[in-house]
Amino acid sequence: CHVNTFYVLPFLVNNGINSDSRLSGPHIAEILENVLVKKGFQILITGLSSTPAMFMTTIDLKTDAAIQITASHHPWNRNGLKFFLPTGGLEGSDIKEILLLCQEGKFAPDEKGVSSKEVNYMDTYAARLRKIISDGVGGGEKPLEGFHACVDAGNGAGGFYVEKVLKPLGADTRGSQFLDPDGSFPNHIPNPENKVAMEFACRAVKESGADLGIIFDTDVDRAGCVDASGREINRNRLVA
Repeated sequence: CHVNTFYVLPFLVNNGINSDSRLSGPHIAEILENVLVKKGFQILITGLSSTPAMFMTTIDLKTDAAIQITASHHPWNRNGLKFFLPTGGLEGSDIKEILLLCQEGKFAPDEKGVSSKEVNYMDTYAARLRKIISDGVGGGEKPLEGFHACVDAGNGAGGFYVEKVLKPLGADTRGSQFLDPDGSFPNHIPNPENKVAMEFACRAVKESGADLGIIFDTDVDRAGCVDASGREINRNRLVA
């Protein structure tokens, strides 16, 4: 992507409760929305969303670009932006070029006659995930019936996975915890590579008798797993 064309593409801005649940998300989203509408960009606001969902808006909603407000697994008092085009995420060199253009004051002129609107995309994204899982395990209306999965969302954006993905597929989700978004992260840092966070997930699996545990990071683009015995399956072991 050449950045001089990047500035004239419509954007999709992730706004809503707290973007990925961080407390600073709404403030940053409001600034983005106001500035981009002023510059003539048509904005779709998705509300609380995961980073993979934001990329998929470029496919399902045919947006030209998407912005996710998130600091991923970092502490609650940090935040940032992830940029996506239909071809994938922007890399370090792209971000550097954007920053240089900003430093030089090369901004798009103000435009009129555009607006923003809210869309409920996470339901569409959850339906996509359900289909992937259902197809993968042989189909059927309730393909996960009899399977017990315990989710730890760490009060990030991953709580939807229980109500909108696993339960509709028939899974038992007893023992799932910290599903409500809370940007102060009152229980543990949402990071599957954090020792304390993994201890919470492992304990939940053992106490609930689950077949599998899943722990997400804040914006749900990384996960770790726990087997039925409470053993961590993460990083290289998860890939293997």
